[in-house]
Amino acid sequence: MTNVCITGVSGYLGMRLVKELNKKEEIGSIVGLDIVPPSIEGEKIKFYKLDIRDPKMGKILADHSIDTVFHLAFVVKPIHDLKKMHDIDYNGTQNILNKARSAGTEHFIAISSTLAYGAHRDNPDEILEDHPLRGNKSYPYGFNKCLVDNLIQNFAAENPEMAVTTLRPCTVFGPNVNNYVSRMLFRPFTVGILGYNSKVQFLHEDDFVKSCLTAIEKKIPGAFNIVGDGTLTTEEISRITGTRIIPLPSWILYPLLEALWKLRFPGIEVNSGYLDYARYSFIASSLKAKEILGFYPAYSSLATLEETVRSKKNN
Repeated sequence: MTNVCITGVSGYLGMRLVKELNKKEEIGSIVGLDIVPPSIEGEKIKFYKLDIRDPKMGKILADHSIDTVFHLAFVVKPIHDLKKMHDIDYNGTQNILNKARSAGTEHFIAISSTLAYGAHRDNPDEILEDHPLRGNKSYPYGFNKCLVDNLIQNFAAENPEMAVTTLRPCTVFGPNVNNYVSRMLFRPFTVGILGYNSKVQFLHEDDFVKSCLTAIEKKIPGAFNIVGDGTLTTEEISRITGTRIIPLPSWILYPLLEALWKLRFPGIEVNSGYLDYARYSFIASSLKAKEILGFYPAYSSLATLEETVRSKKNN
């Protein structure tokens, strides 16, 4: 029997993962950690209201003989308090890594992001897992993903006795998605950067859960890009979602968005640094995940977006 701990369990992806793990006979107890209770219950599930920076986490892991940790906790929606955001993301990850090591945890599965590679003009057509992590400092969420991912890779190198698997999914979509990216894409209109039509990848929420289940089953250390096959351009996404894009020159759009962000203008959920990720492609290769991890997505990027659109229209 495998005892599992999930940080950030109350997020929608955390709860999707719990539902699937709860069905598995080989899974013993499931310990969920979050600052808000999850909306799911089960005989296997034990919830602790806990900040991932809390030192009491070590005792919880030891008391429940946790074999595997899924680390999903992260400040997903950008906040204005950048110091707090960094403290939670970076120091919280460092805390759970150290406490898992002390508790004798055998397998650590970290959820990173392709955002950690950064959005840059000189990115290759497809980014491999050994490409430098260059998350844009101007966009705190992507930059923190980069810092935390590097922290995890360094920890893995220094602690070979623990299998550390890092999953780097692209943007996750699906019938239940509700994040700042989906909210921007499904408005009647949105703004775009004049002269740019970057490529984008999507991962279906079912495939995200599938990648987590594959990781715990295979227990293969290393970093893996988890992405849907194929890409879509910004203009293709606009046609499929029905959202009209209003192109603005970068010299207008960047300071405008930054000003609205600082003013906490309603509906503005990202700062101007996000625009780099809309401007430059950061397409990740799925070859390693397929060949080594054995993960093959059931949905392409196109199929993922189309199902998300159908779901939004039916609700």
